[in-house]
Amino acid sequence: MRFGKVVLLQSKDPEIFKKVISELNLKPPVIIKPNWGTINNYTEAQVIDGVISAINGESIVVESYGWARTEDALNGKGIGSVKGADLRKSDEWFLKNSGIGDVLKKHGVEYLNVTEEVRAKRVVEPSVVKKIAEKYPPVLFEEMYAEVPTRLFDLRGGTFLSLAKYRLNHSPIVVSLSLKNLFGMIPGPSRRRFHGKNDEKLAQTIVDINKVYHSLFKVKGMVDAVLTASNAPTAAEAIRPKTAKSKWLLLGSEDCVKLDAFVACLEGKDPENIGYLKLAASYFGSWDENDLVAARKSGVRVF
Repeated sequence: MRFGKVVLLQSKDPEIFKKVISELNLKPPVIIKPNWGTINNYTEAQVIDGVISAINGESIVVESYGWARTEDALNGKGIGSVKGADLRKSDEWFLKNSGIGDVLKKHGVEYLNVTEEVRAKRVVEPSVVKKIAEKYPPVLFEEMYAEVPTRLFDLRGGTFLSLAKYRLNHSPIVVSLSLKNLFGMIPGPSRRRFHGKNDEKLAQTIVDINKVYHSLFKVKGMVDAVLTASNAPTAAEAIRPKTAKSKWLLLGSEDCVKLDAFVACLEGKDPENIGYLKLAASYFGSWDENDLVAARKSGVRVF
């Protein structure tokens, strides 16, 4: 089904990925940014396999370190060590344990870790990034201009695909979808300072990292609830959110604002009351109210 700029499919047919991606007009090379936030809620190997298989041309998977993508977190022993060497070991463990490493090997697709690239100073001169992004107002934290990996910068002209999980969240995030997924391009594992006290800076910094990558690439979005979707109505549930399984739902759009507003409406949320989404609309273009009415009437809902 198509609702304006948003395509929605709900099916157990493995061709679901090909059908949605065919609507997005992806231009290779395609930078795929999954959501590997925590070991209890991440873009699964089967989903990544389906997406890569559907892309006609070169692709690369990019992510940074998360704060609970560890074996300790899986076993309920905290979030695990955030020391550099331990993070690398945890990343290797995650790729193996999740089966994602095998998928990347199967397709011959490179995995680039943003945190490692930044720490190794394999980044673009910040003045260059800032100049390209000057069509938008300056970002709140100027180091965002200094944290673009050279490897990604060299792929300009391609497409940045935000492959987000279908996630509901506690206030003020409310829905964590294709725009929020780019927050993970800020090198982790900790991004606390970008939240600010009581999350007062979060809406701005989510939009700011989108300014950077929307300047460098055509950013398009997918929201995946094929195998799982999650809901963490309180901060305490962030590591182990409530999970909905096997919904076989996949959405995509060439416009991330329209996509996220549409999904928010599916779950009975008002985009006007989601701070970062409303702010993003002021920079990247807003949603179509007719599409939101259609979303509310569609009868599709995961939670």
